[in-house]
Amino acid sequence: MTYSVGIDMGGTFTDGVFSNGELAASVKVPTTHFDLTRSVMACLAGGAATFDTSLEDFLADVGLFRLATTIGTNAVVTGTGDTVGLLVEAGAEKSLYGPSDPAPALGVFVDPDHVVGVSPASAVEEVLRMCRDLVQRGVRQTVVSLRAERREDETRLRELVRDRYPAHYLRSMPLTMGWETAGTSDDAVRTSTAVLNAYLSRPMAKLLYRTEGILQHYGLTVPLLAARSDGTCSRTARTAAVSTYSSGPAAGLGLAAAQAGRYGDAAAVAFDMGGTTLDIGLVVDGAFEVDPTPEIRGVRVALPVAGIVSVGLGGSSIASVDSSGVVTVGPDSAGAVPGPAAFGRGGVRPTLTDADVTLCFLDEGQVLPGDIVLDVEPACDAIAPLAGGEPVDAALMVRAAAHAKAAAALKSVLADAGVDAADATLYAFGGAGPLHAGGVAESAGIGRVRSFAHSSVYSARGLVDSLARQRYEASMEPGEEATTVLARLLARARLDLQAERLPVAAAPVDVELVDDSGAAQTVEVTVDGDLAEAASQVLAAADHADGAARPVVAVAVETLSLPPEVPAEVLDRIAAGRHTGNGAWSSADHAGLRRGGDRPAGVPRQGDERARERNVGWPEDFLSTRLVDLDDLTAEEVVQGPALIECAGNVHAIPPRWSCRRTDADSLLWERSA
Repeated sequence: MTYSVGIDMGGTFTDGVFSNGELAASVKVPTTHFDLTRSVMACLAGGAATFDTSLEDFLADVGLFRLATTIGTNAVVTGTGDTVGLLVEAGAEKSLYGPSDPAPALGVFVDPDHVVGVSPASAVEEVLRMCRDLVQRGVRQTVVSLRAERREDETRLRELVRDRYPAHYLRSMPLTMGWETAGTSDDAVRTSTAVLNAYLSRPMAKLLYRTEGILQHYGLTVPLLAARSDGTCSRTARTAAVSTYSSGPAAGLGLAAAQAGRYGDAAAVAFDMGGTTLDIGLVVDGAFEVDPTPEIRGVRVALPVAGIVSVGLGGSSIASVDSSGVVTVGPDSAGAVPGPAAFGRGGVRPTLTDADVTLCFLDEGQVLPGDIVLDVEPACDAIAPLAGGEPVDAALMVRAAAHAKAAAALKSVLADAGVDAADATLYAFGGAGPLHAGGVAESAGIGRVRSFAHSSVYSARGLVDSLARQRYEASMEPGEEATTVLARLLARARLDLQAERLPVAAAPVDVELVDDSGAAQTVEVTVDGDLAEAASQVLAAADHADGAARPVVAVAVETLSLPPEVPAEVLDRIAAGRHTGNGAWSSADHAGLRRGGDRPAGVPRQGDERARERNVGWPEDFLSTRLVDLDDLTAEEVVQGPALIECAGNVHAIPPRWSCRRTDADSLLWERSA
């Protein structure tokens, strides 16, 4: 029996999807930030339990393991990355080689006081003194980025430092070279990319390498494939920290694109709302854009990123009120530990989840992953001060502020793409997505929403569709033969395919040749035979296609492989929501874990559970709201809002004036009444 594993680590919860080709299961556990590997192992333990096997036996039979994370995204949004030092050429300390003074990265990813100008010809002791000074200022990662023509000088500076502080030495100094991180000739973009990579490097390396080591200790025999920002994945050793930015949301966006084609939605907005961030992406005609040089917090970097806008807004986002009484939500987050006050784990600051519990969107006594039991009293206590001691008023203000913030981001994404909100369908997923999608859609002018039975683990499920991709580039040095350079790149491609246990013969390999006029041609080749012969055939084919031979000045080789996947019908069984195990939840258990008790003053009592309705605080008023178990909903039934549809840990909040019906085993379609 061979298992497929997809794990998406978010800022608040870690989600897993597991399959043996016949059955599928989903697991959700809290993300433990003090040791991220614990989240992965707890999720895997839950997956093993669903298949009634030990963790060791489970891992030994894993044939495909993909890991995505929003840790990098969360660090960027909340400003909690590593402390970076930067060595640039003297005179570029403020511009970082760009047109702006100061450069956009200053004060965002690197403190201006941590940027040092250096002469490429500096003596050893001067370079070492600069590095020592940066370390004494608290720098944890140091970047060396000189101009493109100074690549050899960059290498010399690295050797100077590593000779004095070798990598195996206790006081070794982590160094990132600009040219190693990004191959672009744009000095400003290359420098910003290297700085962002260093900003994210330590937490990502700690997660990926430590996790892979522990997994191998427990019996994993296949490589750990890390998900990347463009929706693909690669072996850990071939993955730069910066490339993992937004990898979890990219996996979700990829699945949304596939499903938009399946459902015939011409314009679909992926609305991925978790505990820490809201990630928004646009799918048009079944495809999403990948930006090769996106701006991240206003900083241009060389990083292919799926078209996703990240907002510091999620269930654990902290709410505050200013002196004028205006409420804001996020970007600061309470995470899963201590989490919202409603978690009862020491959190005291008001969050969006506390507002949801106060208004009865989330039920007192509801059990979340990690045996978290929601408690309304601390939620009300935390949120009440925002509105002079009135918890209901405060909760309404918090939800309204959160929805306005999300709607503004949605409108901006649609406007930039020239898509009318009336023509778009909102795809709601993530732990908090279906709970808030209705209010956000109304504010943004969107009249159709889709949510899913597996919404809470949507991005983890999207990982099973992600591709393994690598790209190798080289420029011709004087006197070099294109055949020799190309054969060398093809050899690297074959070695990486073999290392990732991917089918070499079946993997398409595209070779891009650039001539001295800048024109590019692409030829497909395989790498399972003689590589020198393959290189000659590519060059001959390119000359034939062009009609005239021109000198080749640059070569790029890109491999793309789709490993054996889990059948779609198996993945759809996740929709059943009847999985058990460590951290897994079932809708049947969920319904039986409610408890009564007195509610704090000002919060209406919920309805009789047997009647399957309760009063919920919608913007209009507290309204009697129907409670529906997704498993009990037939395809013929239309649910009129207000209603709360529950499935596998998600609450799908259907507002008044909206209706909802089940279109298949996996999808719910909401529509606003005219």
